[in-house]
Amino acid sequence: MTAGAAMGSMSIDELNALTASGRIDEFIRVCEARQCKALSHIADDIVSRPGIRLILLAGASSAGKTTTAKRLCTQLRVNGAEAVHFSTDDYFVGDARNPRDENGELDYETVEAVDAPRLAADINTLLAGGEIYPRHFDFVKHEGFDGAEKMSVPGNGYIVLEGIHALNPILTGGVPDNCKYRIFVEPKTQPKVFFETKLTPADARLLRRLVRDNQFRKMSPLDTFHLWPKVLAGEEKWINPFRGNADVEFDSALEYELCVLKSYVAGLLEIVKRKKPDEVKASILSDVLATVDPVSPVVVPGDSILRETIGSSQLDY
Repeated sequence: MTAGAAMGSMSIDELNALTASGRIDEFIRVCEARQCKALSHIADDIVSRPGIRLILLAGASSAGKTTTAKRLCTQLRVNGAEAVHFSTDDYFVGDARNPRDENGELDYETVEAVDAPRLAADINTLLAGGEIYPRHFDFVKHEGFDGAEKMSVPGNGYIVLEGIHALNPILTGGVPDNCKYRIFVEPKTQPKVFFETKLTPADARLLRRLVRDNQFRKMSPLDTFHLWPKVLAGEEKWINPFRGNADVEFDSALEYELCVLKSYVAGLLEIVKRKKPDEVKASILSDVLATVDPVSPVVVPGDSILRETIGSSQLDY
């Protein structure tokens, strides 16, 4: 089952027409409301299943996992259930312990980049009613640290664990399968750029990641492009094999997002084109964005998945 999918792919020409006519604001509200409705249905399904305590929410890089997890927690509370959000990213082992690939470079895509024993121990402690010091990760220093205050899961509440490896059973050892609910997140529905030709979900995620890396992780677009093939290879090895185990797939695409991302990412793509003229993907994406009329980020709701990329979210990350 897929939740959150749009009613039909828009073309870039149709998006531009909405922008020119002043109707893009209403379209944005419809896109956001559709996702909210889908998350509400998922929350309803979760609470209808007795024994579920651990919600595993996985997806590839820049799929919108963190915002989806936080908004799902809200929908669970609407149903009268307590929920706490966990990220596997907070359990990264850090560069000093991180495995390296065959070229001697740090491999951030492997599941071994996550401190699986510590994560599993913390989850099992919480599910048993205990307290832990939550783990956090500094993406600038590439170091992990423990929070100052202990946390617990209220009553028989849910843990929502999100991350690229969340569906990998290595991270949740000791938790019975009948306690787990699995969600896979991907920005599936993309606008048509030429007849029936669409951007791929991976292209959409690359655009998001270029902006996110530049804004929040102090990475140049050249570094993002350098890492991207490794990211895709890691997905094939570590993420996609577990995708078929999901109870539901959530479509995290927002069909209007190219209009907003243009002002953030067009310049980053130009840097890549200038420094690496042979980077074909940068040229293709740049050409696509050149056909898109920009829309101000002011119209993006504060809890939108897109805010995870562009910033100024009303959610606490």
